[in-house]
Amino acid sequence: MKIITCYKCVPDEQDIAINNADGTLDFSKADSKISQYDLNAIEAACQLKQQLGDAQVVAMSVGGKALTNAKGRKDVLSRGPDELIVVIDDQFEQALPQQTASALAAAAQKSGFDLLICGDGSSDLYAQQVGLLVGEALNIPAINGVSKIPLSYRQHIDSRTRTGR
Repeated sequence: MKIITCYKCVPDEQDIAINNADGTLDFSKADSKISQYDLNAIEAACQLKQQLGDAQVVAMSVGGKALTNAKGRKDVLSRGPDELIVVIDDQFEQALPQQTASALAAAAQKSGFDLLICGDGSSDLYAQQVGLLVGEALNIPAINGVSKIPLSYRQHIDSRTRTGR
């Protein structure tokens, strides 16, 4: 089974400053990190891999220059995925959810997959749209707000196969 888990690099909150002159946020010195909600998706995919035994986990992201950071790539891979796919383009630096979802869907379709897992939302905007839009773009069922992924259905199929029913 090939499991793709999507993630987004977001500015580290502790590095964001406030411009005294106009009160806007200054992201210029902020390092990137994996969105907390996407860390949950990566963990869920890796737990499924352990339970299934014969699965492959691919971490996938779309974004700008933050994805070129070697430290960020190592951070993702150190959490358990077997492979990393990144689509890097300046147009994705401030992409809308629809643009991000279209790019993720195209990359997922090209790579092939059996299951696609997205976090509940990103920790920068928390729009909660990308996962559902990816499902729509791929014409596959999408479920949002999942807290647990049991394997009872697969286990049921396996037990029926063994008993010959």
